[in-house]
Amino acid sequence: MPDYDVIILGAGAAGMMAGIEAGRRGRKVLVVDHARDPGEKIRISGGGRCNFTNVNATHTAGRERFLSQNPRFALSALSRYTPDMFIDKVKKRGIKFHEKTLGQLFRRRARDADRLHAHRRAAPGGRHHLDRPRRRQHRKDQ
Repeated sequence: MPDYDVIILGAGAAGMMAGIEAGRRGRKVLVVDHARDPGEKIRISGGGRCNFTNVNATHTAGRERFLSQNPRFALSALSRYTPDMFIDKVKKRGIKFHEKTLGQLFRRRARDADRLHAHRRAAPGGRHHLDRPRRRQHRKDQ
């Protein structure tokens, strides 16, 4: 059985970003998800147009929007990794996008979703393994 430094449950945006960062730090990472493809929720978000971030998801704009026992957690995280930092990565990959209502950013063309998907898989450093849990087969006679 393989040995991993980090096991992440969920291959959505947060799980994949955590896996990429852990891999860049030299950790052996396993990301497990129930979906067929990693990042499937990202691809289908926004009615299939791939809503990949929101320019208003910042620590300054979001002070009143985050409800939690520790509201400073979201503010701290958002001050360290801003939407602009992610947008810069998207631009470097040549992905065209546009802004919709309330600061939502969407990819411009369907093939850009494939490029965004490739960005999610292109995590230099470390070793990554994406896996889906296997469903147990139930026989009718059991």
